[in-house]
Amino acid sequence: MGRPRFPLVRATLVVLVALLLQLSVVVDLRIAGAMGDLLLAVVVAAALTGGPDRGAAYGFVCGVLYDLVLDTPFGLTALCYTVVGALVGWVGVLVGRTSGWWPVLAAAVAGGLHAVLYTSAGNLVGVAYPFGDVPAIALALAACAAVVVLPLMRVLWWAHGHPEPDRLEVSWR
Repeated sequence: MGRPRFPLVRATLVVLVALLLQLSVVVDLRIAGAMGDLLLAVVVAAALTGGPDRGAAYGFVCGVLYDLVLDTPFGLTALCYTVVGALVGWVGVLVGRTSGWWPVLAAAVAGGLHAVLYTSAGNLVGVAYPFGDVPAIALALAACAAVVVLPLMRVLWWAHGHPEPDRLEVSWR
């Protein structure tokens, strides 16, 4: 399979549609009183299909765009998405597969990791996020990411094609 045409345009379309769906549909869906995060699922899917480089890049772009509409410290979401995207990408490289239940498990763990990381980083910069809310938020993020990660992986393969090994993946072997 060859490289798709206009991957940057396709990737931009994916991110913008995910942001619009997050702000219009997902914002009203609650699990245990907490909202899921479609953009986090896009970051996880990008990391699983493209490695740590793509996971971090998507994490930064999705995070900055989401930070523009959130009422939180600017850059906090971008930082957390970038870290989660890079970590999931590295683990994906080590596991070496994108099939089976592995992506669903990775997405669920990434949702929980993001909840803890976001709350911790928020408290470090002076926003008093209560750690008592982390379990409910982690559950919502994990459930949302686990449900949509497999379809999002297909969407990202449409956007970028199936990748050749990236720089970090080659260096790990």
